[in-house]
Amino acid sequence: MTTATEAPLEIVVLTKNWAHHSHHSGYSWLGPALGATTVSSRPFTSLPGRAAATLWGKLRGQRPWQFGYGLEERLAEERTFWLALRKRADIVHVTNADEQLDMLVRRARLLPGKLIATFHLPASATESPKRAAWRHLRNLAGAVVVARSEVAPLAALLGADKVICVPHGIDVAAFRPAPFVAATTLRLVFVGAMLRDFELAHRVADLCARERLDVVIDIVTPRRCWDFFTGCDNVRRHAGLSEAELIALYQGADALFLPLIDATANNAVLEALACGVPVISTAVGGIPDYVDPDCGWLLPPGDVDATFALIAALAREREALTDKRPAARQKALTFAWENIAGTMRQAYRRVLRTGRFAAVDPP
Repeated sequence: MTTATEAPLEIVVLTKNWAHHSHHSGYSWLGPALGATTVSSRPFTSLPGRAAATLWGKLRGQRPWQFGYGLEERLAEERTFWLALRKRADIVHVTNADEQLDMLVRRARLLPGKLIATFHLPASATESPKRAAWRHLRNLAGAVVVARSEVAPLAALLGADKVICVPHGIDVAAFRPAPFVAATTLRLVFVGAMLRDFELAHRVADLCARERLDVVIDIVTPRRCWDFFTGCDNVRRHAGLSEAELIALYQGADALFLPLIDATANNAVLEALACGVPVISTAVGGIPDYVDPDCGWLLPPGDVDATFALIAALAREREALTDKRPAARQKALTFAWENIAGTMRQAYRRVLRTGRFAAVDPP
């Protein structure tokens, strides 16, 4: 909220809508929550457009610190730059810097305000590329990460005064609980593809079948990933679900089952929590920032035995799952977009006032 002595900020946000996200999911909702003017990358759908993008990519080459940066991202950056000049923006925020940031960081000194960027990919995948891009990234006035585990690696490059952790948000009105009745069958749902531990999920499904546990796992993942569950008779595969169908699947599940290899924030975790669904996941990266013992279970990476033991215990006794449903929803409410936007505005005003994006140096 703006006080009587604070003029509204002029904010321009560059974002991207991912095809695998449902309408109300993803980080693109930060812009509307901020009341910002939003520019989005527009994927090419025509044959000439796709051909131009392919040719541009071959002529330009892929810089080592960029992931999936193409002609559509370059054109979106150009639109953002000129819009920021026209509106005399106080803040220009690139919300998917791993995929969308190049030209703007090179022209940062020409912008009327401060350039901020959010990084989503874990340091395990990006630390070396970011080091290669250090001379460009130092032009940022501030960097946002969505997991506390990512602060130190980025602060080592940019300085402690430039890096803050602001959690990922979730639309708690769209993703919400529904009346729930426990069934005889333990219903688990697995959503997504990126950095998922498919091997562990398959092995746990096989153990459930071998031990004749009444467990069904609904897998929502692209068809290209269905082969990971070949031979799993207790797995139901889904692809191309509408948002309403996805939400209904969450609402009817006993738990989200999401073993991970690495992570910062995770949309599936936030969506499940917002639907009042406890989470069974992995203690890696930023997941402990979003899942605590009140709303779920975090298991050691790659530990098939511990994961199966937990699911077997829950299949025999559901009370622990039922008890965690209210806490899951309450946890999600702390990540409502209005809360995330409020924290972000405080950081914007701090960097405009003091030149420091972070409130204090980390210990």
